[in-house]
Parts: sequence; C-alpha cells; structure tokens
Amino acid sequence: VFINSHIGGTNPIIITLGVNSTLKIDGYFIIGNGVRLILSDEAYLYLGGKDIESGSGITADSVIMCYKDIRIGKDFLCAWNVFITDSDWHTIENKQHYENVTIGNHVWIANNSSVLKGSTICDNSIVASLTKISNKSYPPNSMLAGIPANIVKSNISWSRDI
Repeated sequence: VFINSHIGGTNPIIITLGVNSTLKIDGYFIIGNGVRLILSDEAYLYLGGKDIESGSGITADSVIMCYKDIRIGKDFLCAWNVFITDSDWHTIENKQHYENVTIGNHVWIANNSSVLKGSTICDNSIVASLTKISNKSYPPNSMLAGIPANIVKSNISWSRDI
C-alpha cells in the first residue's frame, strides 16, 4: 500500500474494520487523502494492485462502504469523490438491503460517480464523471455514463499514460 496526497489534499485516510472482516490489498495499491474504507462485521473487500498499468488505486476523498462483499480488480483507477457500496444500509419494504459488487480488472471510474449494490462492471471499462450504477451488470470494454448508467460506447480501450 502506498499512501499519497492528491490534488493538494490533507484529509486523513480512515480504514474501519468490523469484527472478523477482511481487507485484502493484492499488490501495489495507492490510497489518496480523504479515502475512507469501511467494512462491517464479517465483510470482505478485495482491492487489486498494479499489474500492467503504471498504478492502481483511489485518488482522493472517495468512500467504499462494504457490508458483505466488494471485489475490485487489478489496475483500478478511481478518481475523487467516488462512492462504492454493496448495501442500502437499511431495509426497504422488507427486501434484502445488500448485494455483492464486482468491478473487474482495468476499470477506470471518474470523479463524483456512484457504484451501488448489485452492480458488476466488467474488465477494461470506463465510468464517466457523475455516473450512477445500480444493480445492473455491464459487459467488458464499455464506456458508461449517466443516471442511471447506460453504455455510451462499446469496444473501448484505454491506458494510464502517467
């Protein structure tokens, strides 16, 4: 894990682990200022490290709240003010409030986006700024945008040039 200040920020990094929870960081992973990782009791959060890109990590001021299971693949690029969760954090009409979240390898999530319970973003995809993904699965090599998220371009490719 590499701790790094981004965009001139000084907010502290907060990692809260519930009883019997597991945070697995698999390789070189950057965590920026103001990032909060919150795991409930017996929750599992997997963060994939750098593989083929020049880095993998979360820039700044983003929140991951894990109730049961969130898995984020290798070469993950996450901009600032992103919110990722697998739960509504309360019950609505007696329905289950959580569902796993999976973000594949080589996924880039732009600023001010949300990835909510039941979402799957497959490999090599981009999530545009201000996008909301909720309880839906998207194929590989997709560019997603909007509220709710839609595929705006297919068969994309991208790389981290810095």
